[in-house]
Amino acid sequence: MTSRTVGLPHTTTLESLRFTTLVALPNVAEGLFSRRPAVTAALNRAGVARSAHRLLTALHRRYGDGPIWVKVGGKPTLLVFGPDQIRFVLSHAPEPFASDPEPKLSGMNKFQPHALTISRGDHWSDRRRFTEAVLAQAAGSGAVAHRCDTVADQEARAMPDNLDWPWFHSVIQRIARRIILGDNAADDQKISAQLVTLMAKANPPGRGDPEILDTFLTALSRYAQAADAHSLVGQFAAAPASDVTYPTHQVIHWMFAMGDTLAINLWRCLALLATHTEILLNAQNAIDEHSAHDYLVGCLSEAMRLWPSTPVLARTLTGPTKWDGEIVPAGTQVMIVNTFNHRDTSRFPGADQFNPTAWTQGAAQSSWSFNFFSHGPQACPGADLALRIGVAVLTAVLGERSPAATGANLDPHRPLPRTLDHSRVGIRLRRRP
Repeated sequence: MTSRTVGLPHTTTLESLRFTTLVALPNVAEGLFSRRPAVTAALNRAGVARSAHRLLTALHRRYGDGPIWVKVGGKPTLLVFGPDQIRFVLSHAPEPFASDPEPKLSGMNKFQPHALTISRGDHWSDRRRFTEAVLAQAAGSGAVAHRCDTVADQEARAMPDNLDWPWFHSVIQRIARRIILGDNAADDQKISAQLVTLMAKANPPGRGDPEILDTFLTALSRYAQAADAHSLVGQFAAAPASDVTYPTHQVIHWMFAMGDTLAINLWRCLALLATHTEILLNAQNAIDEHSAHDYLVGCLSEAMRLWPSTPVLARTLTGPTKWDGEIVPAGTQVMIVNTFNHRDTSRFPGADQFNPTAWTQGAAQSSWSFNFFSHGPQACPGADLALRIGVAVLTAVLGERSPAATGANLDPHRPLPRTLDHSRVGIRLRRRP
């Protein structure tokens, strides 16, 4: 067994330097857990995303789907393109492809040290089993699922006509608190703000904030102990758990996935619908006919595909692994660049357009190229719930009102931009005639 491969292709020193500069470093600089607005704005002004896409297009054309050795900051890393290689990585998780690479591991340890996503072995199996059992109660037509729909509908209908990002974000955070923690947490903006602060302070090279974390976890435990019967924390007692599960620590991920990530994706989806009038009309007609679920899932999925909230999926090999006839050493990091794969026009000619029917009539749903929810054993366990809440919000908003957007240059007749800074977008809702 060799200590490193010799058969897999290697990028040149210049290509590795450009990859580090245009892809790896910006991903960390923007913030792994909470985006830094000033950095995002500076990168957008410099056109970094466009330059990165051109580089990745050239690497893909030269080396194929990979795996390809690229030195990231001098560290040998494997880069993969294309659905077959991506399937190989994501279907063999969490062993040998673990989702706890640095600096993600050290960062998440500062605000959710027992999180499912950075767990391995028996701890991962235990926490995954618990998470799936709880979230399964929000599926189908049971009482918990019905409450999710009701909460999302109530809060969305109450939104004012003039919306900016902070207001919309606060509404979705309120939905998340009610669904996850119960109605007692509806007005507890402090706990949501604490999580935002913890994530920002966990961004590399941040040191976290142990004092805020302790206060935050105490509040979570209090809500779990006084749980509403139909909240997610109200399902803890019936879910399989052990002394390594740490139920309240799993809640942390649900809170930012639902209250923050979903909020961004919904905001971008509304901006897309506001600027694509034919698609908006299709969605509203489907809502009027009570047949909109799949189409709205397609709309939201397109927003996530076009601007994935996780630009890069990174994995770490837990042991030596045979890959394309070679032995790749333990500890090797693997990178899947969602921002490129989701917009690979050589594979998907319409990748730069907003096309919900790719999900309702095409093969997008089953494609391993699109990984905003990942795939395989470590695919997002809350994907169905996120889509359910998203569809409920969109149905409530679009059933009565039509959006118009400001600050979003989304021309339906031109390729959509590589990035969309959601914080600069405004939405005005007008009553439908």
